[in-house]
Amino acid sequence: MEGIATAVVGWNGGRLRLASAPRMAITRLSRGLAFGRPGDKMQQCRVLEATLALLEEDAPIEPLYVDEAM
Repeated sequence: MEGIATAVVGWNGGRLRLASAPRMAITRLSRGLAFGRPGDKMQQCRVLEATLALLEEDAPIEPLYVDEAM
């Protein structure tokens, strides 16, 4: 449990769970848009901030479902 804390962001929760990452943020966004729509800085910041907040938790933790959609 030493080293660099990591978090994974993705849109496909089923595949992310297979990766067994210690911290996961899962969105309901489209493939290739895990952080949000192009040009939507507010949405991208919300996803990023939610993901970075996971780094404050001791891993492993349950996946975070970020309430962002297209």
